[in-house]
Amino acid sequence: ARNVADIAAYDAVFLGFPIWGSSTPATVRSFLSRHDLSGKTLVPFITHGGYGPGDSLAVVAAHAPRARVLDPFVLRADQERETLARVTQWMARIEAPL
Repeated sequence: ARNVADIAAYDAVFLGFPIWGSSTPATVRSFLSRHDLSGKTLVPFITHGGYGPGDSLAVVAAHAPRARVLDPFVLRADQERETLARVTQWMARIEAPL
């Protein structure tokens, strides 16, 4: 059985987070700094309160410079009615296999 904490066992990492202060939360930065993501595919999905993803993609790229970062799924947090359709469409666009 795989140890979920062993990130080395995965080729792709889905990285979901809300925008805090127009950027990536400190907890996500800490995660990225503590794991070697070289050669992995990062799949960001981001929620925000109306101001967009801010500088979050630049922050992710800076903290995981040797990872491949896919185009993010970005959703304003108050669009609950559209969420299922948009997530389904986004998942269909993700390359397979990752």
